Amino acid sequence: MSREASGLKEDRKKVLKRAFSMASGTLTSRVLGLFRDVAMAALFDRIITDAWAAAFRIPNLFRRLLGEGSLSVSFIPVFVEVSAQDTTGVRARNLVNSVYTFLLLLLSVLTVLGFVTTEQILHVLLAENYHLDTVKWELTVRMARIMLGFVFFVSQYAYFMGLLNALGSFGLPAAAPALLNIAMLVFTFMPSEWFPVAGDQLAWGVLVGGVLQAAILWFALKSRNYLPQWKSDFWSADLKRVLLPILPGLLGTGLSQFMTLLNLYFASALAAGAISYIYWADRLLELPLALVSVSLGTALLPMLSEFAQGHQHERFRETLADQLLVNFFFGIPSALGLFFLARPIVEVLFMRGQFNAVDAEATAEVLRVYSLSLIVVSGGRVLAPAFYAFKQGWVPAVFAVLALVSHFVMAPFWIAQWGLAGLVFSSMLAMTFQFVLLVIALRYIRVTLPLKKTAREFSKMLLAGAALVVAVQIDSILLRQFGDVKFVRFGALAFTILFGAAVYIFISAALRVEVCESLLTHLRTKFRQR
Repeated sequence: MSREASGLKEDRKKVLKRAFSMASGTLTSRVLGLFRDVAMAALFDRIITDAWAAAFRIPNLFRRLLGEGSLSVSFIPVFVEVSAQDTTGVRARNLVNSVYTFLLLLLSVLTVLGFVTTEQILHVLLAENYHLDTVKWELTVRMARIMLGFVFFVSQYAYFMGLLNALGSFGLPAAAPALLNIAMLVFTFMPSEWFPVAGDQLAWGVLVGGVLQAAILWFALKSRNYLPQWKSDFWSADLKRVLLPILPGLLGTGLSQFMTLLNLYFASALAAGAISYIYWADRLLELPLALVSVSLGTALLPMLSEFAQGHQHERFRETLADQLLVNFFFGIPSALGLFFLARPIVEVLFMRGQFNAVDAEATAEVLRVYSLSLIVVSGGRVLAPAFYAFKQGWVPAVFAVLALVSHFVMAPFWIAQWGLAGLVFSSMLAMTFQFVLLVIALRYIRVTLPLKKTAREFSKMLLAGAALVVAVQIDSILLRQFGDVKFVRFGALAFTILFGAAVYIFISAALRVEVCESLLTHLRTKFRQR
């Protein structure tokens, strides 16, 4: 094996180990979040779920933007560089404390302003006819005010997570949001009689969960003796270098989140339930997205930053291309599975209580369109760290703005054609546009992907995906054979997913897909060692 191939193999193992650690923690959180959404859909009517989903968009925007990217992409490259230059560690500690102090001051101001201007913010985010339903509107404002405190705590969590990632810890920061979902799940089952207004418990669960997930990382940093401290003279040149890329980072990593806000505006003008349907479909899409692409992107950034700092351009290029293929290997079956199994997945998970067949079909329709965007969205999450590693965060930021503008222009046309599904289709086209621009712009940072190899491996994965599509038809065959009993439906869906995954892996191995061969070799080695 050549030195270059050996180096790439080691880099792949290092990234995958970090990504797997993060994905393991994320999986726990996402499964608990899924239980929470199932309970919410069954226990509350569409007025309450629409109001909560609309109100939750504000704090959730901060959670997704900060927790899944912008703080990390601006802080980690500078922290890695400072740590390499300063062997005493004093400068790195000062940077950690300076960022934390600035963050506390900013969050205090934002939280107070947000509480005072909640109605004005929601007037901007929601269509005019949403306000006509007085009950829903007042409940949305009330919930938004309760949940604003979550912004203060989730932003601290995001910074703690970025610091722990920079120190090489990925598992606990990814698992911490499980505490948020546990708190929300507990509050969801609390009787409405315990609260002044029905639905209040959903908002209080978010706030309590935000405190818990920040607290556990606070203790983790304290145990490492790296807990950030208040610093009165916090302004420094290093802090300025962290703050300058934050706005581009917010735009570049948060395209799908800003797209969600834009979708909230358009959906609020549609029939009751539209906001809830988008929220539930988005949650199902986020499961594979967070497990694969977000984990890979987060694990990839510290390594790419090291390569960029050390001028190791060839290792940078090979590692980025390799992880993009890893992302495609998992993303293709996820997208196809969500598309062809959308209805049975939604029925098995949600159809009980106040969630009926009409809700199931509407959510499944949105999920089908959403699934088409999974490949490009996940690919963008892997490519974006390349620009942040070279401190060129403005590039994905500009592309994100262009994508948002294109969505804003296209959405009314597609909504007129296909209603709610048209809205989601418009966002898919916009995110595809951004992904294509990112691929083209890699040349700007002198990174060229091996296009022939990427196209060849991608084609093999598509062939394996075609076999998966044939395999998942077993779901409808089993149902025709055994009926539509809930237990049978769950068993048929579980068997179909496992069978489809097995077929995909088998065909990928037969076609000698490089990522598949590497993963299977690694698993065989681990098995023999045990």
